[in-house]
Amino acid sequence: MMNEKIKCSFDKLPFNSSLSFEYLFAELKRIKKDASNPLQSLANEMLNKVESFPELQEKAIEFDTVEKHKDLIRQMMVFVFNPLNSDIELSSAVPPFFPKPFYYSNKFAEVFKGENKKLEIAKDMDNNMRLLAGIFQAYLIILKRFYDVELNIDMPFVYKLSDPSKNFTKYYKVLVNHKYTDIKVKGKLKKLTGKDLKSLFDNTSDLDYWNKMIPLDKFTFTGFLCFNWIDITYEHVVSQLKSDLLDKHSIISQAGFERIKQKVQTLMEIPDLEFGLAAFSDFESTLNQNVIWKSIIPQSDVSCEQMANTIYEKAYSQKKIILTDDVRALDSDPVVDEFLKRGIMSHAVIPLVLEDEIVGMIEFGAKVPGRLNFVQIKRFHELFPVFAIALKRSNEEVNDRIQAIIQEECTAIHPSVEWRFWEAAGKMLDQPGDGEHLKMEPIVFNEVVPIYGASDIRNSSVERNHAIQADLREHLNLAKQILVSAQVNKEMPLLDQLVYKIDVHLDTVKKGLKAGDEVSILEFIKNEIEPLFDRLKERDPEIEKSIDIYYNKMDEELGVLYRKRKDFEDSLTAINDTVGKILDEEQERAQNVYPHYYEKYRTDGVEYNIYVGQSLVKDHVYDPLYIKNLRLWQLIVKVEIARKIRELRPSLKVDLDVTQLVLVHSNPLSIAFRQDEKKFDVAGAYNIRYEITKKRIDKALINGTNERITQVGKIAVIYSHPEEIAEYKRYIEFMIAKGYLKDNIEDFELEDLKGASGLRALRIEVDFGTTSSIDKINIDEIKEVIKGN
Repeated sequence: MMNEKIKCSFDKLPFNSSLSFEYLFAELKRIKKDASNPLQSLANEMLNKVESFPELQEKAIEFDTVEKHKDLIRQMMVFVFNPLNSDIELSSAVPPFFPKPFYYSNKFAEVFKGENKKLEIAKDMDNNMRLLAGIFQAYLIILKRFYDVELNIDMPFVYKLSDPSKNFTKYYKVLVNHKYTDIKVKGKLKKLTGKDLKSLFDNTSDLDYWNKMIPLDKFTFTGFLCFNWIDITYEHVVSQLKSDLLDKHSIISQAGFERIKQKVQTLMEIPDLEFGLAAFSDFESTLNQNVIWKSIIPQSDVSCEQMANTIYEKAYSQKKIILTDDVRALDSDPVVDEFLKRGIMSHAVIPLVLEDEIVGMIEFGAKVPGRLNFVQIKRFHELFPVFAIALKRSNEEVNDRIQAIIQEECTAIHPSVEWRFWEAAGKMLDQPGDGEHLKMEPIVFNEVVPIYGASDIRNSSVERNHAIQADLREHLNLAKQILVSAQVNKEMPLLDQLVYKIDVHLDTVKKGLKAGDEVSILEFIKNEIEPLFDRLKERDPEIEKSIDIYYNKMDEELGVLYRKRKDFEDSLTAINDTVGKILDEEQERAQNVYPHYYEKYRTDGVEYNIYVGQSLVKDHVYDPLYIKNLRLWQLIVKVEIARKIRELRPSLKVDLDVTQLVLVHSNPLSIAFRQDEKKFDVAGAYNIRYEITKKRIDKALINGTNERITQVGKIAVIYSHPEEIAEYKRYIEFMIAKGYLKDNIEDFELEDLKGASGLRALRIEVDFGTTSSIDKINIDEIKEVIKGN
C-alpha cells in the first residue's frame, strides 16, 4: 500500500550475519566424490585452487579478502550461476542481507552499473526500506527452515532502477535462493501453532509483533544469498497507470497528467516520447469547447477548423488507430506542419471507444521515423478501456464544475431516483455563497431490499487463453513455412537459427503462456522474422506468393494474426448482447410492477443490481408484495436467458455458455450515491458483507467438494437463512408446473468464503425440452402467483 506505515523499532538488522563459502565448498566436495557428475573434475580442480588460500575457507570473510581474490571467486561462482547465461541473466550474489554484491553477471553490470543509475525500493513508505527488506527476507527464510512454511513470495518489495540523465526507469522483482545460507539458533525456538501463524500473517505490518513471536537476535546467518532479478516493468507500470487513472483528478491536474506521461514513456521504452490525450463527444462541434485537451499540439496552436481532414479526424471517423511511420511523407496541413516544427517524426493516434461511442483519444509522438509500431501500441491494449473510462469520468467531472449543478449529475442517474437529485440540487442552490464551495447533501436511500443476479460466461479465461495460443501457434507456423521453403533454395545459417527460435516459441505456446510471453513472441516476429521477408523476396521471387499469403492473413489494424481471438471476442459479445437485451427489455416492463433502481454492468458476462423500497419512490406506496413480484420475475428471466443462449450457441464461432446465480438478501440495507464514481454503493460497515458475498459467490464451491455451485443449464439461488428460501421454493414449484424448470431441486451447503460464511444454495435445472414459451414474461400472471402465496 502507498504510504503504509510498518511498525518496526529496529534501526539496524537485529541479527549477526557473515559471508562464507563453507556451504559452496561442501557441495564441491560432494561433486568431487560423485564419479557420475559431469562437473567432478572441475570441482576437484577448484578445491585444489582454494587449498592455497585458507582465508577463503573462514566462517566469516571480509570484503577485503573478496576483493583480493575476486578472479578466483568468479570462477567459484560457475558452480552457482550458469556462466553461459552471464550475458542474458540478471544475477548477483551478496553476503546475507548486505546490499553490496560480491559477484554479478555481465548483464547485471550492464543494467545496474553506471554513474547516474540509482537502485531503490519503489514503495513509497516512511520506513527505512532496505532495513525492512532485509528483515522480511530473514523471516521468509526462517519460516521455511524452522517451521516448514513457504510463502509464495520472495522479496516483498519492487525495486526501481532509474537514470535521471536519460529519463530512464525500470522495475524489478528479486527471486532469492538461500541454498548457500545457513542459520544457527541460540537457545530454543518457540513452537508456533496454526493460530500463531495466522496471527502473524494477519499482522504483516507489525514487525515488532513478529519479533516478539520469533526473536531475530537468536539467529546468526552465514553463507551468501543468490539473487535473480526479473524485469517486471510492464506489469508494474500497467498496474500503476490503472491506479492513476482511477483517480478522477489525475487527468485534470497537470501534475497528475505528468505522472501518467512518465509512466507511458517507461512502458513504451521511449524516454523522450511525446504523449497526449483529449476527451470529446462530437469531433466537429465540441472540439474547441473541450477543457480536457492535453494533446501534443496545444489547442491554441491549431484551431478546430484546422483539424478537419487531418489524421485526427480520420481516426475519429473511422474509429481506428492511425499510425504514421514518417510524418514527412504526409501532405502538408496545419497538424503535419506543427508536428515537424516540434520534431515529431512518427505518430500514432488511438480513438477511445466506449459502447460504440468515441469518448476521447490518446496519442504518441516520437522524434525518430518508424520509432512507433503496432506491437508497442498493443502493449496498451488492456489500458485503452481504462483510459476511455477515465477520460469520460474526468470529462464529466469538469463539466460538472462548468455547467449547472445538477444537470450533468442526472444524466447518469436512473430515472427512478432522478427526483431525489433534483431535490438535493434545489436545496444546494438555496444555500448562501458564491457557489464555489457549495456542496450537495449526501444522497442516501435507507431500508431498501437488494436483488442481485449474474449470468457469467463459463471458462471465459480458459477459452480466451486457448484462442491466444491458437493464433500465436498459427502465426508462428506460417512464418516457419516461409523460412523452411527459403532453406530449400538458399543456404543461409540465419534461417536455421530463426527456425530453431520459432520451434522454441511454439514449445512455449504449447506448454502454456506466462505473463509477457505473448508480447515477446510478437516482438520476435516483428523485429526478427518479418524484416527478413523483404530480403527473401529479392533473392527468391518464388517465395513472394507465400509471403503475400502470410500478410493477407494478418489483422489490418494490429498487424498480427487475430482470428481465434476475434472469434472468441465476437462470441462473448454476442452472448453479453443477448443477455443485456433480455434484461433491459424485461426490466423496463418490470418497472410497471413497482418503480425500482436498476443497474447492470458487463465483464465476462452480465451482472445487475436492483434495489426496491419506499425511500426510492416519491409517489408510490411500498408493499412487500412488490419485492416478491420481482424475485419471481428474476427467476423467470433467468430461464429465458438460459434458453436464448442455448438457441444462440450453434451460431457462435466459439462454443460458450453461461452459468447463472441469484443472491437472496432479505434484510433491508442502505445505499449511498458516491459523487466521485457517480454510482450507488452499499452504505454502512454491516452491509459490506453483502458486497463481499456478491464478489465471491460465482466461484463458491459445494462444501466438501471441488464442484462449483454454478453450473451450465442450472440456476443457483444463494441464501443465508431458511426462511428466505421458503418463499423461493413456492416460486420454483410454480415454474416447474409451467414447464420452465425440471423437477430436480438440489440443496447444498457452500464452503465458507473469505468474509462470508454460512451460505447455502438451491440449484434448479432449466427445462430446455418443454414447448412452453417465455417470449414475453406475463407480469399479470406473476402478480396472481404472488397473491396466492
